[in-house]
Amino acid sequence: MALRTRQDNIILILSCLGTALVLYALHITHNLRAPHFDPSSYSSFSSSNKPIPNIVHYVYILSENTTDFSFRFSAVLSVCATLKYWQPDTIYLHTNAPPDSLARARSGEAGKWTQLIFSIPQLTILPAEPPHNTSRGIPIKLMEHKSDFVRVAAIRNYGGTYIDFDVHPLKDIAPLRSSGFQAIAGRQQGRMICSGVFMTQPHSRMIELWHELMDAWFDGSWSKHSNYALTILGQQLVAHPGTKDMLIVERDAFAPWSWTLSDKTPLLQVHRDQVSALDLIDENGHLPDYPISPSSPLEHWSDLNKLPRRPPWANDWAASYMLHAFSHEQDNFVNIPGFRGISPRYVLERRSNFARAVYPVARELYEMGLIEVDDPVKFPLPLPEREGEGG
Repeated sequence: MALRTRQDNIILILSCLGTALVLYALHITHNLRAPHFDPSSYSSFSSSNKPIPNIVHYVYILSENTTDFSFRFSAVLSVCATLKYWQPDTIYLHTNAPPDSLARARSGEAGKWTQLIFSIPQLTILPAEPPHNTSRGIPIKLMEHKSDFVRVAAIRNYGGTYIDFDVHPLKDIAPLRSSGFQAIAGRQQGRMICSGVFMTQPHSRMIELWHELMDAWFDGSWSKHSNYALTILGQQLVAHPGTKDMLIVERDAFAPWSWTLSDKTPLLQVHRDQVSALDLIDENGHLPDYPISPSSPLEHWSDLNKLPRRPPWANDWAASYMLHAFSHEQDNFVNIPGFRGISPRYVLERRSNFARAVYPVARELYEMGLIEVDDPVKFPLPLPEREGEGG
């Protein structure tokens, strides 16, 4: 009898423990859910049938220990691609750089690539104040997180298209801007929405809510306030009936490749068996003119032999408006065959998928005499003058 009672007690204790574990698991799951919000409860947002403004926004935040811009050639390709394909009314560079840093950027002291970007007539510098804390007092330490907050705050009043410096336009986005949608973003790997490129009307429902959620959801983690918040918000806006608050395009449209080595390798690796475009310069010194995605008349599509041909490794960029190359850490990809950074020679040889995508922009820069084949990936910044040195 005593044994039976003891067994019953053990069973009761285990049952209670099991119930407690289930309740605890439900509690954790509940806490991991996104804070609830109802987009339909917000009605005081701008709604316009006009196209999204043809304005481009970049953000460059200098850290406390940095005094100069340090642009790579890849950033030049991005900015010049907006000029070639989008022909924007204005390109805004939102930055916290002080006047002396801006002066060195324009004079060439911060390197050729920085000077080239700052010499673009459409470029307008707008001061930005990176936040140090959220409204709840949570510190914002990483420069990437500061940039997240600045980009959303910057585009609210102006509208337009925000892109990172490692996003490369491949075609005109006017059809998207004129689609009637108040905001547009695209998927990236893992089906999250990419926060490195998006477009919006000023004060759209998306940008106002994201601005609010970014502050409310920031907890110091990498992307809860950015990609995750935008994904949750965007999907709810798309589901809201009878509106054109948000369009989410497929991954191929904006971010067909990712930051993983399995994607970076086929994007960046050099195919030595491919003839270099530099070897095909004509007698007048002109590079061959290759479009990104060769097209063919529709009547030829029934004959596979008449379709445009490309190497078996070459990607077809026809479905992409942009290439988010995630190349800001290109120095880390030392094991990719033949890749030593995005330089003029690397692009003008046209022996990689990345080079094939951005070649038309680089070719124009070369034909205009703005770049040389052997220019480096990045120009070194001058060493700061020590106290007591100099004239």
